Amino acid sequence: MKQHGIRTVYAVHHSHTDIGYTDLQEHVIELQVDYIRTALRMMQDEANRDFRWNCETLYCVEEFFKSATEEERKQFLELAADGRLGLSANYLNFTDLLDCGIYSRRLGQWHKRFAEAGVTLNTAMCADINGISMGQRDAMLDNGVEFLYTNIHCHHGMYPLYQNQNAYFWENAEGKRLLVWNGEHYNLGNVLGLRPNHTPNFMTMDRLGTGPRPADDVEALAQNLDNYLTECEENGYPYDFILASVSGVFSDNAPPEPLILQTIQGYNEKYGDTVQVKMVSLQELYAAIAPKLQDAPVLRGDLNDWWANGVGSTPYAVKHYLGARRSYDLARRLDPELDTKAPELVRQAEDNLLLYAEHTWGHSASITNPYVSMVLDLDSRKNGYASQAHEAAARLLGRIAREQGDILRYYATSGTIRVQNPTGQAGVMPVEFYVETLPAGLPEAVIRTEDGRQLPCQVSPHPRGRLISFTDTFAPHEVKQYTYDKAPAVEQKLNTRRCYVGAERIRDIVNDFDPFTYRLPYSFENRWFRLEYKVGQGLCSLFDKRAGRELMPKNGLPFFTPVYECTPVRPGQTDVYEERRLLGRNVRGKHAKQYPAVLEEVICEEHGPVFTILRLRGSMTGSIHCDVVLKLYEDMPRIDLSLELGKTLSTDVESVYLPLTLDVPGSQLWLRKGGREAMRPGVDQLPGTNMEYSMSDDGLAFVGEDGGVLLAAFDTPLYYFGELAHHPIRLCERLPEDNRRPVYSWLMNNTWETNFKLDLSGFTEYRYTLWLTDETDPERALDALHEQMFAPIVRIVG
Repeated sequence: MKQHGIRTVYAVHHSHTDIGYTDLQEHVIELQVDYIRTALRMMQDEANRDFRWNCETLYCVEEFFKSATEEERKQFLELAADGRLGLSANYLNFTDLLDCGIYSRRLGQWHKRFAEAGVTLNTAMCADINGISMGQRDAMLDNGVEFLYTNIHCHHGMYPLYQNQNAYFWENAEGKRLLVWNGEHYNLGNVLGLRPNHTPNFMTMDRLGTGPRPADDVEALAQNLDNYLTECEENGYPYDFILASVSGVFSDNAPPEPLILQTIQGYNEKYGDTVQVKMVSLQELYAAIAPKLQDAPVLRGDLNDWWANGVGSTPYAVKHYLGARRSYDLARRLDPELDTKAPELVRQAEDNLLLYAEHTWGHSASITNPYVSMVLDLDSRKNGYASQAHEAAARLLGRIAREQGDILRYYATSGTIRVQNPTGQAGVMPVEFYVETLPAGLPEAVIRTEDGRQLPCQVSPHPRGRLISFTDTFAPHEVKQYTYDKAPAVEQKLNTRRCYVGAERIRDIVNDFDPFTYRLPYSFENRWFRLEYKVGQGLCSLFDKRAGRELMPKNGLPFFTPVYECTPVRPGQTDVYEERRLLGRNVRGKHAKQYPAVLEEVICEEHGPVFTILRLRGSMTGSIHCDVVLKLYEDMPRIDLSLELGKTLSTDVESVYLPLTLDVPGSQLWLRKGGREAMRPGVDQLPGTNMEYSMSDDGLAFVGEDGGVLLAAFDTPLYYFGELAHHPIRLCERLPEDNRRPVYSWLMNNTWETNFKLDLSGFTEYRYTLWLTDETDPERALDALHEQMFAPIVRIVG
């Protein structure tokens, strides 16, 4: 083996945590617990004094502690304090669905528990996943984490900074810094032969070629290391050490393997004077390399996730999860003492929210074998996490409702309601509640304030009876009380003396007696907006009357016109797996086609003193139902928009998008991930990261010097940027023009060939709220956007 500037290879032995993928979730959890127990037994043997095991995720440690004996816990803590057992503050390998508040609390609990045992939790590692939000980073920084070791898998993704095996300080808005090692794939050590691997696979062939290799394991490791270190040095690698993660077998959820230490010892005996391999814990690794990395660059921005598109493969469960997350957040707002009042429900909600936000999704054969029981079982179990979280949050809200005096009976057509603004925002807000009665039991209603003022209200159909709606002005967190009573229906009669309607009862004559109805097939207008639409084309104009400007972009697909995209599987050339593998970092094939929805009819479903509802009935390839519903308020510069979609089943590569591009002069596009720092997609990202698509906690904010538009999304968190076309992939260069690309709500997709779901079929609604704002500060605009996710709380109290 030749001389190298790299003198030490640090081997990080771990098991990549996939809650699912290889087997049922609970079996994987049991395996990971057993791996920790196995490692502890191995490390009791003096012959394994140099053996190291790293717990990749805190969740596995948590599960181990639940079943461990007192002696096992003691041994675990002693080995961790001694630096032989590695600890990672990464609770699980997450998607950006993660509620970073829950993660921070859980991390804080473990930080305190370890500190009491004399153990420092200041390191973290993540494997496989292609991104971590700034909110997750900040949760680590808030809880004493100083070092993060990433092992990004470039399958349909890529590491940041245009080159791996390097370091940077990741700085947040408060100036705190996290040292990050931007590593290689989490099985690099297996490829190199730290764990002898005699069966070629795609990684060994890609990195080592297909030529002959020494049969002796030590010689194979020496040859592979020699070649790999030479490649790194020829590409400008600057340090005298390098890192390689290694698993017990070339797989996820792999066990501890003593053969790794034996191979390293055999190698060091023969070649250690040239390049030494050292098995380390994360704590030892950080202590060894941190002093050599103090000149690493300081960077800001989001480490955007290439695998964010996975949430689009299960749109119905993700919608359920987002509802659960909001409900849990609302429960904590309404009662800050939940942790002591209902600890079991709090734990159930948080555990399941964390598990659903984990990145794995389903079985590795979800696309190729969608019929088999294991695939279906993993899918059901994953959905169950969202459902259990939703149940726990709903039960917490029910408990709070009872404590706040809600009579939990909704049959009376007159009574008293108490309404609470759960947000820190002030302004006009919609209030809604329903009464379980037939239309004849409550044809109209009267709403009165405590001082006797009557407010305009509107009574609408509801699946359980009648929905009563009104608007009022609330201060932050204000609570108000109202009475509601039944009112007689207003008799509707034609005015036979005015020229506005014919004998067939069709109102299509231009007139000033009823200037609303005759315009409806073509346009709608209130004090805030003017809409224009055309059958066969869709929305043609969305005019902001407040600012006197057209919001509809001049080019591209019309705002909120759904688009179906399909890349057909080509029989004889590809199959369901191969067609998706060929996508690379594109989300469609070269032969993909788009099919925008066609507007067939415009229906005014309601028109009253509080709001108007317009249904834009459409048709779209890939669906059996495709209606856009718009709800425009009289007293608020707000439109509630929803898409009702009935999606059909196909094995082709599919996506459905909603165009959300708005023309707000001088504005920039902002979003948040993880609840903390505002970011501009395409600009506020680490160099070389993914700017094709991104997730957002709440939606989008178009913010300019004279205000802008807030666009909240309640049911789907994924956004796509740029042209709907196959194209060469540009990595983020932080150019201002990349923040001005077309933006789409990416509702669903089945672009992945392994563990994301194939079947997109089903019925659901996707809900959004568009709000005109005068806010010019992006942070405050995103605060307001987040608060819009929470409607006033109504209690029927008498």
